[in-house]
Amino acid sequence: MGTWPITWLLTPNASPAVALFFHPFTYGSQVLMDEFHHVAERASSFHDGIIFTNRPIQLHEKVTLKILKKEPRWHGGLRVGFTSMDPSKMDPGHLPPFACPNLVMQGKTWAAVLPDQCIEEGTILKFWVDHRGRVFFRSQQEARNLPLLKGIPVNGRLWAIIDVYGQTKAVQILGEHAAALGTDGGDAKECIICCSHEANALLQPCGHATLCHCCAQEVFHNNQPCPFCREKIQDIVQPSVHARNGSSDAGSPNHSPAPDPSSTV
Repeated sequence: MGTWPITWLLTPNASPAVALFFHPFTYGSQVLMDEFHHVAERASSFHDGIIFTNRPIQLHEKVTLKILKKEPRWHGGLRVGFTSMDPSKMDPGHLPPFACPNLVMQGKTWAAVLPDQCIEEGTILKFWVDHRGRVFFRSQQEARNLPLLKGIPVNGRLWAIIDVYGQTKAVQILGEHAAALGTDGGDAKECIICCSHEANALLQPCGHATLCHCCAQEVFHNNQPCPFCREKIQDIVQPSVHARNGSSDAGSPNHSPAPDPSSTV
């Protein structure tokens, strides 16, 4: 992070390349932070463990957590979600003891409980919000992305919220830079819209490859921009099968010019 002042790293307009860590000033009364604000541990009881990220999360940016400690004597576990309230403008002394339902009922916060298998010590999990306002999560025990929430407004800034609750005793946020968490707009293994097909469509002119060909065509037909950078889509390029398999004689990619959305089908 160099010599950047910590106040700059908390600005709502900070670049997604800025290191992601827990908010150093606004957190629950039972939370203990390490000096780098990467580890948060609940000191006692089973509540007052609310923490936030230091900056807003970009759409499709994955917040990656590792469960460090578990306290089996309590019931329930980790809650995660998003809030449109800037943690830097909150009074830590007035944070409620629970994210669910207390903070959620105050409005502008959306959070839910993760399944029990996600709170075992050593578990690494990721959660994110997509451009449709859907929140997904995934852990190393899961072979696919699982839905958690929907209906999140995405036309403004969103900070991640984590409630170190119940059996979840301590968590660590992983990934020093947002780019390491899959927000650099590079190739994605799965389409960020359907989350089931390969992201094999190259959008032009922005060059992002985060959609499958079917979803890319649907986005274009609806006259919508690239869901990652919001630039207007002028063409869709689908790499050939041979090129994806690494064949030396694959030739050039298959250009699939996007049809004019104003034309009749």
